[in-house]
Amino acid sequence: MNNTRLQKLLEMYEENSNDTFVLYALGMEYKGLNQNDLSEQFLLKCLQIDATYVPAFYQLALIYLDQNKEFDAINCLNQGLILLKNGKDQKTKNEFQSLLDEISY
Repeated sequence: MNNTRLQKLLEMYEENSNDTFVLYALGMEYKGLNQNDLSEQFLLKCLQIDATYVPAFYQLALIYLDQNKEFDAINCLNQGLILLKNGKDQKTKNEFQSLLDEISY
């Protein structure tokens, strides 16, 4: 991963620790560094601030699957699908449903 990018994101986080974009981006950076605990922390904080931040649910589900926490992964995917229910983003709905189906089999 790009340490400069991580440093910049951490600086942005220090300036505004409630910026959901920065929280999500940090979660993704740490996920890319295989630091799932830190990734999970930032993604959860993102959802605490904005419970409708759909991509965070998907990424958390992937982390939970890596940790063999299928129940938590399924819960995240279901929450995301509820939020996507009335939206027009069929591609994202399909991604959530596909992963959910994969876990269920």
